[in-house]
Amino acid sequence: MGILNGISDEWNPSTDPHIVMRYERDNFEEGKRCCKAELQRQLGLTEDPKLCLIGFCGRLCYQKGIHLILECLPWLMRNEGNGVNGFVQVAMMGKGELKYERELRKAEEQYPGRVCAFVGFDPIIEHRMMAGCDILLMPSQYEPCGLPQMYAQQYATLPVVHETGGLKDSVRGLWNDQERHVATGFLFGGFDTNRLKERLYQAMDTFRHKKALWGQMQMNAIKCNYYWPQAIDEYEKNIDQVMEDEPYQR
Repeated sequence: MGILNGISDEWNPSTDPHIVMRYERDNFEEGKRCCKAELQRQLGLTEDPKLCLIGFCGRLCYQKGIHLILECLPWLMRNEGNGVNGFVQVAMMGKGELKYERELRKAEEQYPGRVCAFVGFDPIIEHRMMAGCDILLMPSQYEPCGLPQMYAQQYATLPVVHETGGLKDSVRGLWNDQERHVATGFLFGGFDTNRLKERLYQAMDTFRHKKALWGQMQMNAIKCNYYWPQAIDEYEKNIDQVMEDEPYQR
């Protein structure tokens, strides 16, 4: 029996002391607009609500898929006339392998106002990114459970994740229009840059051109419950079952 991790109640946009405007289900659109503008200012990004702000928080290493994000950057930044590519900002926070830290700093220099490379970690910035970003990227090669994708959904930030482990278990993908009432994010199969691009494009296109669908998915996400009491109930149920079962000898 597999039990997902739970998250603590500090990850709650209605009570979070670290964000500029607290919000909940009935005002999340206004709250996220305010939090996005403040995050853009704080990270040195151009303040523009129409740009799709994509965030990444995690270790800078191969397993977390940071190389996939870096390979996607020129494609994300380049205006290809489709109203999607080029209308993007990327904020990446983390520390790890020096080669990736250098590449992040280089990307920030290459795309001023459009890419933020926060080399290091600040828990307050992490809260503000969950509230202010439109999309959270988690293209991990493997992830037994993962927590940021859960945080993001509580803040109505939609995850784009690799279809593996706990990411697959905790994010409901938008595979077709029939799933619009349950979908909370976008999943890609295959640890590959082109697969990531396909799903990223779908997410950015939905943000830019399908506002009603995007809002529906945000509402689906913010309604999710990944807090610890639910996980504790699962542990108790399974412990009780084990204790009550007859002994078994092989």
